[in-house]
Amino acid sequence: MSHVLKYAARYFRVDVAEIVTPDDPTKAVYAGWCSEAFRELKDMPAQSLSRFIPGPAVSTRAEAIQHAYAWIKSTWDTQQAKRTFKPDQNVAVTYIVRLFKDEHVVDFEFADFTEAKTFARAAEKCIDITKVGITNNESPQYLTVWEKG
Repeated sequence: MSHVLKYAARYFRVDVAEIVTPDDPTKAVYAGWCSEAFRELKDMPAQSLSRFIPGPAVSTRAEAIQHAYAWIKSTWDTQQAKRTFKPDQNVAVTYIVRLFKDEHVVDFEFADFTEAKTFARAAEKCIDITKVGITNNESPQYLTVWEKG
């Protein structure tokens, strides 16, 4: 008989099997299997028991079910913790504030757009600056432009 565990807005199909050895058929131990997570309870019959639940074989069905539930919860939590967004260090956007002073151009690089924008606003107040533009390393187009009128 299959059991269903609802955890973290997902369902898991759980089944416990009795294991008997030919050496001692009177002594049985129990082990569990579970399905992958699924969202709708109506999908339960289509879910195969694809994951063996590791751990020691236990002496009762109830212990096996409790062990399966505990394993599913800890495994699910671990998987979700690994899936948290970690920005790729190789793909970084760099914002460049370009200051135009007469015929000279000076560039300043920033990792954060708000920092670049704050710097550009401060540069607009300088008397010598005639134009301020912000670009990034992904596009040659200006994101913002300011020119003295």
